[in-house]
Order: sequence, then C-alpha cells, then structure tokens
Amino acid sequence: MRRAAAWGVVVGVLLVSTARPVRAAEADGFWFTLASGVAGSSTPTQYQEWWFETPHAPPVAVTRLNGVSAEATTGGGSSFFLSGAVPVVVKPTDGYAYLAGNKPADLSAALRRQMAGGKGLASATPDASATVPPADAYQLTIDATEPDATGARVLTAELFDTAMKSVGMGSITLENGGWWVLGLGANPNTIPDPVPNPEPTPEPTPEPTPEPEPEPEPTPVPVPTPTPTDPGEPLPQNPPPSSGPPSDGGDPTVPSTGSPGPVATPEPATLLLAGIGGLAALGRRALKRRHV
Repeated sequence: MRRAAAWGVVVGVLLVSTARPVRAAEADGFWFTLASGVAGSSTPTQYQEWWFETPHAPPVAVTRLNGVSAEATTGGGSSFFLSGAVPVVVKPTDGYAYLAGNKPADLSAALRRQMAGGKGLASATPDASATVPPADAYQLTIDATEPDATGARVLTAELFDTAMKSVGMGSITLENGGWWVLGLGANPNTIPDPVPNPEPTPEPTPEPTPEPEPEPEPTPVPVPTPTPTDPGEPLPQNPPPSSGPPSDGGDPTVPSTGSPGPVATPEPATLLLAGIGGLAALGRRALKRRHV
C-alpha cells in the first residue's frame, strides 16, 4: 500500500510537470521580418515582423522574384539572383538567413529578431541549383512595383507553409537608391520588444530674416541766433501807391508814386535880388517910352 501511494505521488508530479504552460519564448518558432531604409543609413525607416510556431526551422525556397534583384546570405556564403534564377533555397536550421537588396553596412537593426538569440548565420550555403522547391520547404514570393515619379517602389513579400497557407505578408516602401532586408530565422532564446518605426526627423524651422535697423535720424545743427545791432535811424517807408489820376495835370499814363515831395522855400536875399532886377527892368522900359 505504501509503495502504491508513493507511485501515485510520482505520477502526479510528472503530470503537473508536463502540463505547465509553455511560454512563446521557450517554444520552437520562426521569425519572418521585413525592413527597408534610405541609402547611407542603417536605421530602418519601415519594419514589419511575423512569428509562427513550428517544431523545427524549415528550409525556405524563393519561388518568385519580380522587380528587384536579391542576395541570399547564410554563414556558408551568398548567392545573387534575378527573377529567372528561382527557386533559390536557404536552410535556416541552425541559425538565420536573410535576403537583401543594396543592404546597409550594419544589419543589427534590420535583423534584430534573428540576431537576438546569438545563434549567428546558418551554416548551409544557399542553393541556387534547385529546379523545384523541396517538399518540406516553405515558399517565399517577393514582388516590387514599378518606380513612381520619385523613383520609390512598393515591395511586397509573402511566406507560405507547405500547405500553401500564408503565414505572413507585408509591404514596405523602397525609396530610390534605398535598401531592403528580409530575415528568416529560428526563434531566439528571448523575445525583445519590437522597435517601433522611428519618428521622421523634423525639418528645421528656418530662422526669420532680421529686418534691417532704420538709419538713425541725423541730429539737427542748431541755427545760431544773430546778435542784435543798433538799428540807427529808421529807414524811410515806401509811401503807398496812389490809385487815382494825378491832380497836377501830369501824364495820366504815368502812375503816381504818392504825394509830391517837400517844396523848397526861396531865401530872403534871393527875393530881394529878384525884386531889384524887376524894378530895373521896369525903369528901362519907362525911359524907352519917353525917348520915343
């Protein structure tokens, strides 16, 4: 009886141990990520990711590639290919793989999910010699639109499982001269929070053009006050003009300039001489009459 009870306890412990929930970070899974950015910068301007549970990391075959060229990379090497070279198979079983176009210098931000576990790149070399996808491979399609007026494209990627059921699809904008990176890899040991799309750098506000300061008003030069002088005798004032005809019978066409000036008074000696002269003239006349 004691042995039976002990076996029951052991079985109960085993049941409790196997029934505990499994966290996503500890489950077998796979990350499918898509990022794009501008030339000269390793920071993604757009980023999308999908995670799905799988008992093992499957091989992935690129079965369609339109509008762009791609480079498939693992720890075993790289393979450049165009649309006519598909399928190309990568095997991220013991690490991660990625596909890229014009990839940035630093991939840590674009492949943060794959690099977080510290597993590194998968060891198998990309296989560009396959004629059909392997039966156990997931299938990946990549399509890019024609460039718009600015040269930008829209790149769409979709991943299908072996039953051709979509497990992830997304679209990102590929700027003119920019880059894109598609990551494929096993679930890392921990699942860090995703990095949100960075806020665009605001355009600096231009400084207003300062208005020129007005020229200062010149200081007026003071006018010196004249020193008063002795006016002396007052100057004669011009008499007012006369508006009527002259009263002395002069030329009426000549305007009068005013009253006549002062009349000179003859001296007494002058009058006396004039009287003597007159008397003498009268006496000579009387003498002449007598002789006649």
